[in-house]
Amino acid sequence: MREALAPRTWGRHVAVCLGYALTYALLGRIFVSHWNLPTGLRVACLLLFPYRYWPALLVGECIPVGYQAWHGVGEFGWRWFALATLPPVLPLMAMTAWVRRHARLLLDRHQINMPMLLGLILASAVLIALDDVLVAMAVQMPAGQPAPVLDAQTIFGYFMSNYLGALAIAPAAIALVLALADHATETPRWRNRLAKDAAVGVLIPLLVLMGLVFSSQGDSMQIFRIAMFLPVVWLTSRHGWQGAAIGGTLASVAVTMTSSIVRDPAVIQAQALIAFAITTLLMLGSRIVQQAQVNQPDQTDALRGFQLAQQGLYLEELRLRQAADTLEHIGHTIRENHSRLLGRLRHVLPSNEERTYARQVAQAQHEMHRLANALYPRGWRERGVPATLREGPFAQAIHMAGATYACELSGRGLSQLAPDVHMALYRLACEVLVHVLSRGPMQDIQLRLRGGHTHGRRWVVMRLEGRRASSQAPMPDRDPIHAVDNEPWKQAMTLLGASGLGISSIRDRTHIYGGDVHVRDLDPLVSVTLLLHDSLRGSPANRGASR
Repeated sequence: MREALAPRTWGRHVAVCLGYALTYALLGRIFVSHWNLPTGLRVACLLLFPYRYWPALLVGECIPVGYQAWHGVGEFGWRWFALATLPPVLPLMAMTAWVRRHARLLLDRHQINMPMLLGLILASAVLIALDDVLVAMAVQMPAGQPAPVLDAQTIFGYFMSNYLGALAIAPAAIALVLALADHATETPRWRNRLAKDAAVGVLIPLLVLMGLVFSSQGDSMQIFRIAMFLPVVWLTSRHGWQGAAIGGTLASVAVTMTSSIVRDPAVIQAQALIAFAITTLLMLGSRIVQQAQVNQPDQTDALRGFQLAQQGLYLEELRLRQAADTLEHIGHTIRENHSRLLGRLRHVLPSNEERTYARQVAQAQHEMHRLANALYPRGWRERGVPATLREGPFAQAIHMAGATYACELSGRGLSQLAPDVHMALYRLACEVLVHVLSRGPMQDIQLRLRGGHTHGRRWVVMRLEGRRASSQAPMPDRDPIHAVDNEPWKQAMTLLGASGLGISSIRDRTHIYGGDVHVRDLDPLVSVTLLLHDSLRGSPANRGASR
């Protein structure tokens, strides 16, 4: 078994070595005087790869470094060659091992130890800048040519070059690796949003600013370069440190591409400001993610409260359905027993008394059926909410009020809402109808239902609109439960089993399903619009097909 796994293990080390060497060589090709990208590659690899792959990284860096040093030995001397062939990743390994031993990079799935990362980037820039200084001091120039000048400005340039390169590569690489390694359900959606926001909100503005830089002169060019960090601020506010890392890389590339000469002082100044801005935004983005995780338990508790409230309403509706079924069963039992009793007593009862008893039993059964239908409409149980709103007691109550009625359904996904949302929708429609009828005699009443699906969640909008009769003036606002002179709404309450809730109570119930209510009362129209979202506990397994 071990013999079979050995070639595979060595193959992985060889792949890491060759992949690192190739990436190092490619980044070295786009090396500029103020943007040393291989530094970022070193930091990212040492943080992301396990210790067992570090020897492969060391060998992989020796290949391009030794190749470059060999081509310069004739010009700069063997002393320079001896120092230039030493891979800069070697001192970084010792420092990174010490840092990883005392701190963790990953705090959770989406949060990293940002102070550790930025501190390591800063320390790596210092170490590699010192290595660059030592290599430059070892240069043996030909006779008559001056040695390289190593003043404070040159040394700071070395440091800034390595710091900018590490800042442009390491955070973005870590963010991408974490995004690709996480296979949770929300991750693809989050990754797609981040890519879309980075393309639309960062890449396009950066291209516009680059065009403005190339078409400007003087101080305006520097202003447009410095303005390139503004899209990064927007991306940070939406996606935290991941947005700052990816947006910062794009901004650094954009600023660098506006350089027209080697060691352009204006570009170096803009890069320094961009580096300071990105460092600040990385820290701020990390704080945003941390604060969001702190607030997440409170949001979870609030959602749990709404879920329990929705479950309570659902259980209440199930009890009402059970009571309605029991009432209908009792009504049928009474009718059967009465028929059996009349059959036995038919020869001793006068025909007029028999008809009276039969009429009383039929009236009692009808009353039980009406009460059961008010508790839980039969059409609702058999054909769903849309059919009940079109033809059931709801339409009957409107016709009893002397108004014409029209019901319109549009949109999509209404049948896929959870059953408790259908129940809440019907109950709220009954309460809204009672409220509208309490505003005065109505001539026309129209009900509109529209279903939809936005941001992964289904919703339904209901609008009940009543047109007052032309002879009726608007009535003052009052609670329908205390009105005693309006018969239509009282009949509707009796027929529909409504409670006569006011708008405030209706609004409270819609809030349970993440919605709201809008009321408009202008002569001659009375309009109530409400929004309901799908149940938090809803799932395809328990969604009813009621449409």
